[in-house]
Amino acid sequence: MHRPLRLRALLAFLFGGVALAWADITLGEFVLLFGAYLFFDGIGAVFSGRASEHRIARWGFFAEGVVCCALGVLAFTRPFIPLVVLYVIASWGVVTGVLELVAATRLKGSATSGWLMGLAGLSSIFLAMLLMALPQAGSIAVVRVMGAYALGFGALLFLSSLRID
Repeated sequence: MHRPLRLRALLAFLFGGVALAWADITLGEFVLLFGAYLFFDGIGAVFSGRASEHRIARWGFFAEGVVCCALGVLAFTRPFIPLVVLYVIASWGVVTGVLELVAATRLKGSATSGWLMGLAGLSSIFLAMLLMALPQAGSIAVVRVMGAYALGFGALLFLSSLRID
């Protein structure tokens, strides 16, 4: 059982549910909500790394956690303009997606856990590409896309956690 991964999945479900239920959230409120999600997901990623037995997976989770925590703190300390928020989220998606793919290559457990974590990484990269392709999307559309992403990402993390020894 991989508790840190399950906690990260729960956090993603909560973030996704709140984002979809509160779709008319202002951009400032969304940045704070996303910042809190990033910060706590980053802490969960660090603990996922500590729970991993393989050095490369541990490094990938740890690096992802540091990036998430740093961006979470940045969201609380710096005002953003809409286009910058979009590019920060997209950059986060690429960086964390690549690091999740790195971690997926060395997860201990069944091959299924690696594939599921790999799909989670690819979903983060796909989110980034989608946001970069639609820079003029309204804030409600961005919040809905982020909410749907978080629910799918949480499901992949949870299923992956069930397959890890």
